[in-house]
Amino acid sequence: MTWEPLVLLCIGILLSAFFSGIETGFYRVTRVRLVLDGRDGDWISQSLLWFTNNPSIFVATTLVGNNLANYLTSFAIVLASQVMFPKAGVEILFSALFVPVVFLFGELIPKAAFKDSPNALIRKAGPLFLVFAIIFSPIALALWAFARILQTLVGETPLRVQFTMLRHSLLNVFQQGELAGLLTENQRSLTQKLFACSSMKVGEVSRGLNKSALINHDASYAEIERTAKMLGVTTLVVYQESLQNPIGVVSVLDMKIQELEHIDTCEDLHFFENTMQVTSALVFMQENNIDVAAVKNTRSIVSGIVYRQDLIGKLT
Repeated sequence: MTWEPLVLLCIGILLSAFFSGIETGFYRVTRVRLVLDGRDGDWISQSLLWFTNNPSIFVATTLVGNNLANYLTSFAIVLASQVMFPKAGVEILFSALFVPVVFLFGELIPKAAFKDSPNALIRKAGPLFLVFAIIFSPIALALWAFARILQTLVGETPLRVQFTMLRHSLLNVFQQGELAGLLTENQRSLTQKLFACSSMKVGEVSRGLNKSALINHDASYAEIERTAKMLGVTTLVVYQESLQNPIGVVSVLDMKIQELEHIDTCEDLHFFENTMQVTSALVFMQENNIDVAAVKNTRSIVSGIVYRQDLIGKLT
């Protein structure tokens, strides 16, 4: 038996372990650490930071590396089966026998190692990855150009990893801050919920008009008080003629203090687009002390009501 299949198999498994591990480490590494090390003059950290700002090229490089590793591993297994059993045709059996070995040493162990120590391992693997990035640059740049063309045609890129990376990086910073005693568990939990709600739109959390606290403009105080108690609110939206025509808001407490039997004047009602982010809406309502606002759909028709307490409830 010659040693060529064994050498090729080892090279393939090592390449698979390297690219699988560094891919996991890349998404787990603390970006703040790369920035600080880069400012201190560390050229490896500066290069890795460049890849975090251009994740499409990183993904293309690891894609080429993983495909090369898989090809070498498959070729080595087939070659070994032909050398050992030239007439038996046991290539499929050999492949099945080596699957656990390749998975364990080429995928599971390196991914677990980089997951547990991303900052240290990616710093050590950085120089070798830069070498592969230069070698694979023609193919990687071709894949990057294809992704840009696809983005232009479709309107979005298939390699949407940058924001996910930044989010995971910031979450890691908060986790480290909690371990260091700089943050409490409640503060970290609030931050995680804030991230979870960052992509939610106001239209997703608003209440339908039939489920909201709306009252006709000519309703009596008794009707207003009864509606407020039934729905558990103190501020009601006032509409005229139809629910889709809200004209303002009224406070039950203010009417009781002023001893009003009917609505005299209404406070201004604010309107949000249903595509507005929940976090932006909450900040606006907090800064302007707004308890309730109307939500308009894409046709500028009022489709729901959003309450400040509902938005706060998403974060607590």
